[in-house]
Amino acid sequence: MSPIATASSATNRLSAWLRTLRLLPLLALSFLLAGCPADNVPLEVVGYNHTDRSIGYFSVNGGGSTFLMKHSGGGGYTCCITVPPVYKPGMKATITWSDEAGENPRSREIAVPPYGPDDFGAFAVHFLRDGQIKVFVTRYGLGHPDYNLKGDEAKL
Repeated sequence: MSPIATASSATNRLSAWLRTLRLLPLLALSFLLAGCPADNVPLEVVGYNHTDRSIGYFSVNGGGSTFLMKHSGGGGYTCCITVPPVYKPGMKATITWSDEAGENPRSREIAVPPYGPDDFGAFAVHFLRDGQIKVFVTRYGLGHPDYNLKGDEAKL
């Protein structure tokens, strides 16, 4: 075999190896994206504070954050969280909040109640007077007859 043929074969093998190597990041990205649910539904986050103390900030699963004055809410939406298009039993959301000064952060995992495709609109977070936190996927605002929270519990 001539030295020219050997060098050419080595160059071809090296070239093929480099082409394969260039595809590895694309292949890795494909595997990563395959694990991401592309069909999740984005929702704005809205908060309601039914308590006697203002909340410095709150967030849902690390996203969306805003100040909530005492006995207020619903006026501002923050962006965004996503939920699966079909409710999955056992779903939870991590709610993180602080006191009025933005200090003493706390977190709590809250069960997400069942929802359907007609409910998509916002992810509502309610800080209730008795210390509970309730969340809903809803297309309605507080006070609407079909809203999930009713009666004294719904009063701001």
